[in-house]
Amino acid sequence: MKYDLISFIVFLLTLLTQVVNLIAANPIIPNFKYTEGQTEPRSEVRDPCIIREGDTYYLVFTMYPFRNREERFLHEPNQGGSPGIALYSSKDLMKWKFENWLVKSSELPENCPYKNRFWAPEIHKISGKFYLIFTADNWLKKEYNPAGTWGTAGYAFVGVANKVTGPYEHITYIRGAACDTTLFGDTDGKTYAFIPRGNIDVQEIDLSGLERGEVKLLGQPKRIVTADNSDIGVAAKPEYLEGPWCVKIDSKYYLFYAEIYRDKKFPDWLGYWTGVAYANHPLGPWKKDSRGKVFLGGHLSVFDGPDGRPWLCYRGESGGPSHGKLCVTPLELQEK
Repeated sequence: MKYDLISFIVFLLTLLTQVVNLIAANPIIPNFKYTEGQTEPRSEVRDPCIIREGDTYYLVFTMYPFRNREERFLHEPNQGGSPGIALYSSKDLMKWKFENWLVKSSELPENCPYKNRFWAPEIHKISGKFYLIFTADNWLKKEYNPAGTWGTAGYAFVGVANKVTGPYEHITYIRGAACDTTLFGDTDGKTYAFIPRGNIDVQEIDLSGLERGEVKLLGQPKRIVTADNSDIGVAAKPEYLEGPWCVKIDSKYYLFYAEIYRDKKFPDWLGYWTGVAYANHPLGPWKKDSRGKVFLGGHLSVFDGPDGRPWLCYRGESGGPSHGKLCVTPLELQEK
């Protein structure tokens, strides 16, 4: 216990001397539209994720329609849900083209446990392999789902490929995970799952058995970031946290997450913000940015930008020209 206390004090002192000011500069808004699985071209995206491989950027995101299981829509294509996970590519982040389907609802068998919804898809390169992680379930029959019922927010699945374009195989349910679960492969060879459950937990995850259909969360979940902002002395607090993304820059770890705020003056409007926490290890301890709300917009990913720096990709929420659109911007870290 004494050692843990000393380590925590050292950690806090380190943050005091190295605290940074995270800024999302004025975003670049590509003129991105998609027609795959749609009746008309659409530009609104949710949960965008960009990964760079070589000189090419690849994009996945939650495709329209954005809804849960509803009986009145089950007669529509894909049971009224998203058509799947489509991959897009670009050389300059501005002009995008459809690459291929990574998962397509209409091509999956009736009893496939990940046939519908397809929320928050992400691609992570870990130890030379590419992992596709996403949220989905099956809306046809309860028993087709991993827990024998329709998930209130779906179930987390992960598949693996040797190329970023796929094919992604051995897609497996991650027992114990949740909607918006993300992966982070550290430089020491360990992989972690950051799991939002209103707050954000972390667990080490073993993907070595994925080709046998085995994925294991190791140990017990550790609560690392809470929606309650009393720890940073901020009265306003989000209803819940989602969409985590972990990245290591130099020797420090950054955990970004989306925050859902409800404006008391407009009770039906949800403010979608980004928060961030800092740590010296994926298991923490993590310290929130004292601002709470860092910038408007959220559910981001971090990727290698054209200038060699980390860039952000996120959904705009300004209410102006960026609202609902794909946004990209350099990630600027400035010493205070």
